[in-house]
This record gives sequence, C-alpha cells and structure tokens, in this order.
Amino acid sequence: MTSNKTDSLSAFAASFYQQRQRLFLQLQDEHALDVLLLLAACWLGQRGTPVTSVDWAGLLQRHQPWQQQVVSPLRAVRRALREWPQAEALREQVKASELAAEWAQLARLEQWLAPVVSGEGETMALQLQACCRAQGVSPPSDLLRQLIR
Repeated sequence: MTSNKTDSLSAFAASFYQQRQRLFLQLQDEHALDVLLLLAACWLGQRGTPVTSVDWAGLLQRHQPWQQQVVSPLRAVRRALREWPQAEALREQVKASELAAEWAQLARLEQWLAPVVSGEGETMALQLQACCRAQGVSPPSDLLRQLIR
C-alpha cells in the first residue's frame, strides 16, 4: 500500500479508492455500504486505530444526513441522466457536484475522527467489520478480504 500513517483521510482515500474502485462500487451497489465510511474504516485500520476507539454508530448518525440529503440524490440524478445521451454535459456537471459533496464529507469525517487515537493495534479487517455492522450489513467477507489486499 502506498499510504502511511501520517496521510490525511483525503490523501489516503484518493490513492486507496483508485486502486480498488471496482470493489468499493460493488460493496456500495450490491451491499448498500457507504464507500466514504468504508474508506474511513480502511484509513483507521491502516493507522492501527483500536476498533473500540471508534463510535461507529455515532459516526454513522452524523454522516447519514449529508449522505441521504445531498450525495444520494446527486447520484440518483447522475444515474438517471444516463438515459438521455443529449444531457451528457449536464450529467458531467452533476457528477462533479456529487464528487465535490463526497470530498467535503471526507473532510468532515476526518475532523470527526481527529480525536481518535492511532496505534499499533487493530487491523483494517476489524474496522471494516465494525463499519459494516454499524450500517446494518453483515460484512461480505470475500469482498472485504479483496479490499484489504
């Protein structure tokens, strides 16, 4: 992995997501898991943050309003615009807005997680499992194993 413990969440996410985009989208589309929270879990795991240091339920509660009211509607519009090839320029604008909303939320997630201590303890797998459980999803072990390779 090219990231290290001093990387910001945004820097980590940019690199980690790019390398595993297909898996993240599969977890999002097939298992209704939030990619931003999965990225945060991977970042915390990579930093050695103990899973007991993270209030995943509280983090989800803070995160969901933005996800549900801003990101998800933009994603739905972007996907709907695929049906209208003549609206490609509009679709690209909506996509840019969706990405901007996600980057803004990643910055907020990093702020919310700043007080959490990093260490040498837990693994990325444990953070991912806790993240999935907080979202009410049984962790899809095969996909999570591929994600942390």
